[in-house]
Amino acid sequence: ANGVCLHPIFISIDPERDTVAQVSSYVKEFHPRMVGLTGSKEATEAAAKAYRVYHTRANVVSESDYLIDHSIITYMLDPQGKFLKFYGKNVNAEEMAT
Repeated sequence: ANGVCLHPIFISIDPERDTVAQVSSYVKEFHPRMVGLTGSKEATEAAAKAYRVYHTRANVVSESDYLIDHSIITYMLDPQGKFLKFYGKNVNAEEMAT
């Protein structure tokens, strides 16, 4: 490693179901430094639109029992938040590090 410290961030696209506590617990399963974000429906929709994330409710059984179908993308941003690169779901850590 070259000493670059990354700050992984997860943004919920289901704020109606994902509370702050749930997102905080969820991200701990991935990385100890991962930050989980959620917000209003309007704010999460704006984030999804800005990053061109596809998402829709699927397999709806009831108002609280459903899945979210969504694109699976990891974005690399510089420290100022400028987009650098994106990675699909099949890219591993070693490939991202190059």
